[in-house]
Amino acid sequence: MKILYLSFTNTRYSSNATHIGGLRKCGVEVVTYFPPAQNWRKYPQIARFYFQNRKGAGFLIVGNDCPKLVIFLKIISRRPIIYNALCSVYERLIVSRVLTGRRSFKAFYYWLLDFFASHLSNLVMLESGYQIEYFSQLFLLKKTKCFLAWTGTDEELFFFDPQVEKTRDFMVIFRGRLLPEAGAEVAVEAAKILEPAGVKVLMYASGIGLPRIQSLIKKLQPSNLELVTDFLPIEQIREVMQSAHLSLGQLSAHPRLSRTVPHKAYESLVLKTAYLTARNEGVLELLRENGTCLAFNPGDARDLADKILWAKGHPVELARIANNAYELYQSHLTEKHLANRLLERLRSINSRFV
Repeated sequence: MKILYLSFTNTRYSSNATHIGGLRKCGVEVVTYFPPAQNWRKYPQIARFYFQNRKGAGFLIVGNDCPKLVIFLKIISRRPIIYNALCSVYERLIVSRVLTGRRSFKAFYYWLLDFFASHLSNLVMLESGYQIEYFSQLFLLKKTKCFLAWTGTDEELFFFDPQVEKTRDFMVIFRGRLLPEAGAEVAVEAAKILEPAGVKVLMYASGIGLPRIQSLIKKLQPSNLELVTDFLPIEQIREVMQSAHLSLGQLSAHPRLSRTVPHKAYESLVLKTAYLTARNEGVLELLRENGTCLAFNPGDARDLADKILWAKGHPVELARIANNAYELYQSHLTEKHLANRLLERLRSINSRFV
């Protein structure tokens, strides 16, 4: 079986790399292309690649954040198109980053791109069941065209290393982009509360919210918090995450969190680091509170601090939760498991090529 995986976003990004790697582990020939041009020239580059490599290809998979590419491929190809959307561009730019108002022309433009991309695709891969509900209502799309595709993680980059030990001091790590839903300010406020408790909070973070977080840190001056904004090699990130006792997820009460499962959730699971998240529907669709994760009231710094203190005082229970989460990953969320689920769905679309 042969699949062309085409994307305007880097195919090494987690949501792309997971399924590319998994399909290859299942014996599928996956030919990827990420055009070097980032202007209008990328369209003839994609077209040239497609016509040179289409022979024997049963499906085209389009990487996330590429609705324009779906529309373009529908014009030049008759093969089934699978859109690994993860979520909508509208949600990413308008709901999450608040690029512009929801009633603006630009918001309607992004909605229109997502609308056409989802309706022109044969299948839309989305990150959670709640995302499917939201997507189908927002873009008037039949749920039968949607496929629940857990994101997973790139297993060439994130994997458990038994040689890495936990830090001597109890360490909590917050890693990620400082978008509104991240709730980094909640981590800073909790760190201040935890100053006398012997808990170290390490933040690897950058993004549009950085000035606000730096201002809050300057105001509160928590002595137990370290903020790192420099780019770090993935090997160092992986080791630090695994050596931490707790990995913090998204912490706010933002509406997007009712639909999403952050990449760092999967990374924490595979690294066997206990995951502590705000109690939101999206992540709790996958994880079970006190079974495979810990949870607290969204946006509540005091409750977050209390949960961290509980984790510090209950190492046996914390290890059990981390082990349960690791077993969940190994039994249901590896690249190969996710790819096999996708292949089963593709058989119903075009059995001749599967």
